[in-house]
Parts: sequence; C-alpha cells; structure tokens
Amino acid sequence: MHGAFTEIELKQLFDTLTTFTANPKDKGQTRLAYTDEDERAHQYIMNEIQKRGLMVRQDAMGNVFARLPGKDSSLPAVGTGSHLDTVPQGGAYDGIIGVLSGIYGLLQFKPYELKRDLELVIFRAEESSRFGISCMGSKALVGAFDKEKWADSRDNQELNIFEAIDHAYYRSHEIESCLLPDNYFSAFIELHIEQGKCLEEQQKNIGIVTGIAAPTRLCIDIFGHADHSGATPMNQRQDALVAAAALITEVHHLANIESVHGTVGTVGKLTVTPNAINVIPGQVRFYVDIRGIELDSINRVSDGLKSLLTETAKQFDVRIEVKSFSQEQPVKLNPDVCQVIQNQCEKQHISYMTMLSGAGHDTMYMAQKYPAAMIFIPSYKGISHHHEEFSTFEDIMTGAKLLTASLHELANA
Repeated sequence: MHGAFTEIELKQLFDTLTTFTANPKDKGQTRLAYTDEDERAHQYIMNEIQKRGLMVRQDAMGNVFARLPGKDSSLPAVGTGSHLDTVPQGGAYDGIIGVLSGIYGLLQFKPYELKRDLELVIFRAEESSRFGISCMGSKALVGAFDKEKWADSRDNQELNIFEAIDHAYYRSHEIESCLLPDNYFSAFIELHIEQGKCLEEQQKNIGIVTGIAAPTRLCIDIFGHADHSGATPMNQRQDALVAAAALITEVHHLANIESVHGTVGTVGKLTVTPNAINVIPGQVRFYVDIRGIELDSINRVSDGLKSLLTETAKQFDVRIEVKSFSQEQPVKLNPDVCQVIQNQCEKQHISYMTMLSGAGHDTMYMAQKYPAAMIFIPSYKGISHHHEEFSTFEDIMTGAKLLTASLHELANA
C-alpha cells in the first residue's frame, strides 16, 4: 500500500463537503438530490479525485464512477461507495463517510498495483426526502426501477425525478443506459455509519452487515370537507385530520405488535389542506414507512392498516384512498464478502459484531447483481438524520483502513 491520500486530506474533504448545504445558518445539512448544493458537492468531489489521478466519469443520471486501474482490467472490478445527498437538516456523516472512505481506500494503491481495478461509485438520490423514493441512482444501475412510479412521484415544487435530472443537465431520456453489465463487479462493499446504538452499546468498533431491512411505503389520501371551525357543530364535521390521526395511531399500534420480528412503522410526512387555524381540515395526505427483515411481518402491518380504511371512513364520514408506491425486498448480503471483512478485522485486532441494518442502503440494490456487504462504524447515541449525528474520527479511520484492507484482498483474488 502507498499512502498517497492522508487522514488529514480526508478530514479536509469532509470539512469542505459540509459547506454545501441549502441553509448554512440552519443546524444540520440540507443537500437534497439534484439541488444546486448537491451538484456543487458532486462537482467538488469529482475535481478532487481527478486531481489525484483517478479516472472519473458520470452516467446519464449523474452517478459518479472513479476508477483505479489494476493489472487486468478485463476482470470484474471491486467496488465501493455511498452517497452525498442528505435529508432536510440531516447529519454530516450519513453517506459522506462511505464516499470519503472509498476515496481513501482507492488512493492507498498505485495504478496497476492490484490484480483487479478498484472503482468508487457515488450514488445519486439515495435519500427519499425529495421524491419519496429511495436509492434511485443504484436502482438505475441494476435496472430495478419503475419509470411510471418515478414519473408520478413529485417534490414540493411538483417536479418529478426526470425533470430534476434534466434541470441538473443530465439525460433522463437515457436512463436505461445506466444499467451496468452483470460481470461489472466481482464484489462491492459500502462503509456507512450505523444509524443505531448497537455498536456503541456493545462496545464494538465495527459492524459486519449480513442483511438489510426493506421499506414498504404507502400514500394515504383522506377527503373530508373544509368548513368553518366555529360554525360547524361537532356532529356535522367531516374532519380529514381526525381520521388521519386515528390511522396514524394504528400504524404505531400495528408496528408495535410486529416489533418482535424487528419491524417498525413510521408516519413522518403529512400535508393538511387548507392548513388554517380556523378551518376544519378538508383533505390530508400522509405517508407510511414500514420496514423490516421479514416480509410477512411487513405485510401484516400494511394489510392490517388497509383493513381499517373502510371502517375509519365510515366512522368519520370521509373518503379514503391508499396507494402503495414502494415495496422493496429485504436483502441478505454475501457471506463470502462478509467473511473477507471478518478476516481483516481479526488480522487487525478490531472488535466487531455481525448485525442487520434497519435502514435501507444502495447496497440493497447492488446486492441484486453483485456479491455485496457493508461495514458499519458506531454512531454517537444512535443519532442519525439529525444535526447531532456524529462519529469519531478515530472510528471513521478504523473503518476506512478496514475497507482498504478488504478491497486489497478482494482485488487480488
């Protein structure tokens, strides 16, 4: 290995990336997919890695690929990577640490030093905050996308993903060209913050992820009638928000029953119309996010909620419509790649544990075509998607060096 890229440089890139945020005075990072700040972050990183000698390209969606050539470029490459976009007022570590660790890993080697090429992938639009659909860049790479659903999913400005891609000067009409060949990667590893408390509570440095929970997402529209809040008697109201509140409570109740299987349910986005203090809500739209490792358990929450819609509509004199706009499959990661990571932990005397990921990641989709695994580093108090998200620099470098060693072993296989 050759230390061409230092820990100090990694920290400098991190510090600069945190300046690319929509509202610098706000706490946390706001870098939604395909916004100006997201584009600036990607251009900055592309320039930095090009300056350091890696071959860089972008596909029609703006996914970034940075390659270090090995001795035999005809062989499938070994990949790593993550994302740069964030949730609104999110943390500074989610995604970024995987990208920077990947850069660190590639730049510890000289061109043609390893048997296989190494390639960093920076996935676009991993977070679902803008369009309601997650991991859009990685889905395009493996052909796991539904163009009709993508066209129907719009942001707060009523733009869909294809319009946003075009506004950022990429080529949405060529999205099928993003599909990677079946033999593109021999292995893929994503390093990520845990976003939970397990490693911290178990006092382990590293989590080797063996499986990833998958989200099922529902959009529920409730249509009541907007009336004067003072002049309408209680027994004559068609209050869409009261009906929504009843169903949201049921999401919590149903998910709590299934929590013994590791299933969770959340309602995190809700739109009320007309949203005025003196008007009974006439229309409500809310989104349900159900996640777990066991598909049957996820379905019990989803089906249980749907079974309550008719009764709830009758009880509150409203009309309810439900649409499933995302149903992903839980993923088991590759045991051979996990074993490589475990071997390197033992060689380097790094404490580790095997674990599942409750959050979704781009690796879920890479694993559909390529042997894939994930490395987790500890998250302070398990906080994530929040401005207090934090991982120590020591833990980041432990993860980056473990990733480097794992890439080395896989690239010489």
